[in-house]
Amino acid sequence: MQPQTFDGYAQTYDEHFTHSLIGIAQRTQVYNQLLKSISFNQKSVLEINCGTGEDASWLVKQGANVLATDISEGMIDVARNKPTNNSINFKALAAQDISSLAPNTYNIIFSNFGGLNCLNLNEIQKFRNDCTQLQYKSDQLAFVIMSTKCWWERVYFSLKNEKPKSIRRQNNDGVETNINDIHFKTYYYSPSNLKELFKENYNCINVKPIGLFIPPSYLEPYIEKRNRLFGVLKLLDKLCARFSVFSNYADHYLIVFEKK
Repeated sequence: MQPQTFDGYAQTYDEHFTHSLIGIAQRTQVYNQLLKSISFNQKSVLEINCGTGEDASWLVKQGANVLATDISEGMIDVARNKPTNNSINFKALAAQDISSLAPNTYNIIFSNFGGLNCLNLNEIQKFRNDCTQLQYKSDQLAFVIMSTKCWWERVYFSLKNEKPKSIRRQNNDGVETNINDIHFKTYYYSPSNLKELFKENYNCINVKPIGLFIPPSYLEPYIEKRNRLFGVLKLLDKLCARFSVFSNYADHYLIVFEKK
């Protein structure tokens, strides 16, 4: 992925996702689950793929000291210019390049909403090794990852008679993605994939579904016209959020690791 991939999307990202019904609902789930596993107060946090800084702002409110990074200069510019973010450190930096940061510095490394799905298997392995250099024993990782068996996606594309799309997340070679006429690949990982990749250096301490009933963001036009249905879906998500077994069937899942 090139740095300019998301530059053209930066100005409209908040409108299309951050402030959308689905974006708000899924982000609320992430925050609720994070607070059950992690204390951010007076912790040093490295955020990967921070986008327009919405999560960095929340992390600071939890008492964290945050370095928020993103490959896109455009995203970083938008994040820096938000009045709520003037106390946050932002840096244009790809997830593949975090080894350039000072070692043994970050109590928590966090990435939300599929930022790490832009990394192929070799890049994920390098990223894991880089994380170990940036942390001490008992420090934590918290990632929100796009799953491999999202049931919403399977049903939606099957009903549209688009069978290949209904199972695209299970393609180990990645899925061609197009943003602003720039093509790149997205890679999908199950919780068991991530546990296996990180097990040498980290213990998995929590996995929870994010968006089990709340659908993927591309269904926003459908959801915004059906407030009552959306209310029911949010309630169902709340009721099922504690069941780890559903994690790989949700749109995303939160996985938390602790360094050995």
